[in-house]
Amino acid sequence: MARVLFIHHSGLIGGAGVSLYNNVKTVAKSNEVYVALSDDPRDMLELLSPLEKELGVKLIPYGRRIGAITYYSGGDAFLSPRFIYRSALIKKQKKYWERLIEETDPDVIAVNSKTTAWLGGLSSVKKRNSICFVRETVKGNRDNFINRRITKQLDRFSKVIFLSEYDRKTEKLKNADTEVIHNYVSDGQFNTSLSKKEALEKLGITGEGFIVLYAGGVSEIKGFDIAVQAVLTCDKSVKLIVAGSDFAQAAGSKDKKTRQYVQRWKEYVSSNDKDGQIVFVGKQSDMSACYACADTVIFPMREPHQARPAFEAGYFKKPIIITDFENIKEFVRDGYNGLLAPNESVGDFARAIERLRTDAELLEKLGNNNYRNTVENHNREISCKRINAIIEEYAGK
Repeated sequence: MARVLFIHHSGLIGGAGVSLYNNVKTVAKSNEVYVALSDDPRDMLELLSPLEKELGVKLIPYGRRIGAITYYSGGDAFLSPRFIYRSALIKKQKKYWERLIEETDPDVIAVNSKTTAWLGGLSSVKKRNSICFVRETVKGNRDNFINRRITKQLDRFSKVIFLSEYDRKTEKLKNADTEVIHNYVSDGQFNTSLSKKEALEKLGITGEGFIVLYAGGVSEIKGFDIAVQAVLTCDKSVKLIVAGSDFAQAAGSKDKKTRQYVQRWKEYVSSNDKDGQIVFVGKQSDMSACYACADTVIFPMREPHQARPAFEAGYFKKPIIITDFENIKEFVRDGYNGLLAPNESVGDFARAIERLRTDAELLEKLGNNNYRNTVENHNREISCKRINAIIEEYAGK
């Protein structure tokens, strides 16, 4: 049995957080696992808490923002105030992390984001085997100063695991051993037995129509406004189910630009959604009903993203309509298991929705193919087996 320390960079539940939960649950079945994570907010802490009793996972809340280089696709701009603030924390926190790692004395350290790849340079990490799970896609010019610095940090790890071959090749690591392990759906994560009618009732939604699910909350980077405008362009029978933060929750952001975005689109929906096509269901601890009631899933992200909704939709045999980025093409083939639309093109997203609404045969074909894609490329058993093998291999060195 190995002792494994996972270090996570955020208290929010996002794609990286769900991936962490899956990996911790996998590894803890045969190893002693510690997880250091922020408890501000407490979302991730509450998600992982049941694993304390279930599998003996030991949670270490560090109660702060961790130092990070937040430069990645969808992240902060280089030298922006938030970038500078998070970067400045690195030097202040080094002693804390050195001490924590010495106290827990893990055989393997697993860092859950390349934003915290600087941890690989700590003396307490260097004398142990270490893994970095890269959850992000390279931003901008691969060869600019900040990307070269991040690559140098990643190269200090024993092993770096990517979500796609595209990301692995783009990063161009020279020293670290690299591998691609795709995201997957956790065992028991979803209930696929719900009918559309049952799912709608569970969510408190009356009337059926053609249901489009958007699982990004009120987020500019994930394209909330694009999804709203696209649906309001469609036939009145089309409804957009918005899972995640609603206007009230998103308005609480500390970021002024985010608050302005929320207010602008709150007013837009109020003025333009005369037929009640936009339905908010809030944050869902279990997304089963959301996926089960949907006819298709839309994810009009503005920046390349790991896009969990693409393969989670496949688990429910639903097609995905998603932004046409290079890294996405590895998993979504236009006209095979989903439809691709140019970035920020409201018209193309609307036409894709209408195409599926009016072509039941195509809708079924793409949904079945997306299920096949999920089973083949996001297979839980294959991914879990490989992750356990890597932990065993590096703990034994």
